[in-house]
Amino acid sequence: MIREYEPRDLESCAAVFCSAFRAAPWHENWTVTLAETRISELTGTQLSAGFVYEEAGQILGFAAGRVVTYLYGKEYVIDEFCALSEMQGKGIGSRLLSGIADAMRQQGIVSIVLQTTKGYPSEQFYLKNGFQHSPDMITLYRKLNP
Repeated sequence: MIREYEPRDLESCAAVFCSAFRAAPWHENWTVTLAETRISELTGTQLSAGFVYEEAGQILGFAAGRVVTYLYGKEYVIDEFCALSEMQGKGIGSRLLSGIADAMRQQGIVSIVLQTTKGYPSEQFYLKNGFQHSPDMITLYRKLNP
């Protein structure tokens, strides 16, 4: 079942987040506390929109993002999207994305936007699920040294 994220989901979503991003290819060293902080930041604003994929009362995947106004209408920006590492490749992510798209369409949202790491399996996953590379956009960042 796909439903909207609720604050009571925080602990379970943090566990999913850690499972997903500690595994290959990311190998990131997230703690549950740090994951809870990130998820709380992403889900705690007026613009936030989060979703969970749940089976038999267990959260297996989730998305956290925000609905923002752009030139041609409102878009849903996915900031985090993940599934338990042992559940990846079983269709959960695709079903979650489909449910999110349905919910966003019903709200009049015109597009979904996200970033992922070039060359990682997530890139092919999103392409398989109808996303496209934007020919006009690139990601830039600047590291700030103390």
